[in-house]
Amino acid sequence: MALIRSRNSLHTRFVSWGKLTLLACVLATVFFTSMIIGMRVAVRGHEIQTPSLLGMTLTDAQSLFSRLELNLVVAGKRYDATAPEGAIISQVPGPGIGVKANRNVRIIVSLGRRTHAVPDLRGRSLRAARMVAEQSGYEIGRISEMAVQGGKDEVAAQWPPPQANSGLDDRIDLLLERPAVEVYVMPEFIGQNMNRVLIFLADEGFESKVYYREHSGVRRGTVVRQYPEPGYPVKKDEIVNLEVAR
Repeated sequence: MALIRSRNSLHTRFVSWGKLTLLACVLATVFFTSMIIGMRVAVRGHEIQTPSLLGMTLTDAQSLFSRLELNLVVAGKRYDATAPEGAIISQVPGPGIGVKANRNVRIIVSLGRRTHAVPDLRGRSLRAARMVAEQSGYEIGRISEMAVQGGKDEVAAQWPPPQANSGLDDRIDLLLERPAVEVYVMPEFIGQNMNRVLIFLADEGFESKVYYREHSGVRRGTVVRQYPEPGYPVKKDEIVNLEVAR
């Protein structure tokens, strides 16, 4: 009987320990879960929802941000035909985004409708086109070039076109007309008389230089070498060098 009672008592103790261990695990799980949830709530509690600033005036936005833990940064200004001057037309981050305190919210402010029409830059040099554009509140954007026979080195076309409406961008893209460079194929002068070659080059508008060298068995005044060599492409501003026997 004593052995049976001892076994029952031992079994009761094991059951009690098991219950206590299970209860401790449950309490630990609840504790860590509560701690994680609390940390998440605390982190989220430091986030601020960005307000909607679109259409708001810069003055009102600055007044609003003076009461928020956020920084208002004017990233730029641009003309906008649909928004009055001083109105906010863009913001980053957008409305309703959760951000941490003291983060920047960047905005673009409208300059209103442009009052200066797009100037006519056609027929002007690039330098003159820049000056006229700046005087009208514009700047030069992309510049493309095309070579034209007899070109005058001036603006041939532009975008936006002259007198375009004021809602367009403040950059003007240009197409420049450049004079085409004439290219010739160098003829062969080797073996010819120097005087005849010089007359030919002068008539065609080329400059030339003559270098005299001793060449046995070659008649005096005969072209022995030339540069550029025969068949090479040459331009009018290149000098033709001739080596002549003396």
